[in-house]
Amino acid sequence: MDKILNNSLYKTWESHWINEKKMTLPGRILTKARLKALKKIILSLSIQNAIDVGCGLGHLLQIFKDADIHYLGIDVSQKAVMTCKEKGLNAKIGKLEEEKSSYDLVASEGMLEHFLNFEPYVKDLIRISSLYILLMQPNHDSFMGRTLVYLARTVRGDKIVFEYNYRMKDYIEIFEKNGCVCIKNEPVFFDTSRLLLFKKNN
Repeated sequence: MDKILNNSLYKTWESHWINEKKMTLPGRILTKARLKALKKIILSLSIQNAIDVGCGLGHLLQIFKDADIHYLGIDVSQKAVMTCKEKGLNAKIGKLEEEKSSYDLVASEGMLEHFLNFEPYVKDLIRISSLYILLMQPNHDSFMGRTLVYLARTVRGDKIVFEYNYRMKDYIEIFEKNGCVCIKNEPVFFDTSRLLLFKKNN
């Protein structure tokens, strides 16, 4: 059942990127705040290489490239990967569960909340990480986070990709259960999102 749901989700993402329109002003502001927080954390880490799982249009990849970090982006969407390549970014079509290499930093922005059962993906994020896992997750616990979701659904209806209302506590518990410790849990843009940094207990 999970496999059927996930394949449907992959098709939804392909459709999302193909039909993606110019970002709204609130969307641009939120994206800028998220990337600023991610860049600050990334530049503070001593890492040689990184992967962005679900790289989308390549925002994180540009941070890696500018920081001279050896990087790769993977995404199930052909359109997303094509867009990254047009920007001169290193990306390929791929699924997390099929990735074999290991990276100092495994990053993912806004992916896990779309899966009904996200623990298998947590295990794969940990599997390909030698040091850190960095997440940016929407915070459905905060007033502003709930407000943004409500407004997005009101404005865009069924055009947005569905998100489950997981709490930060849910992510942290699953990562800790699988041998990681949360070393950063920081609010971003009025706590609409949270930046979570995990370190593997090697």
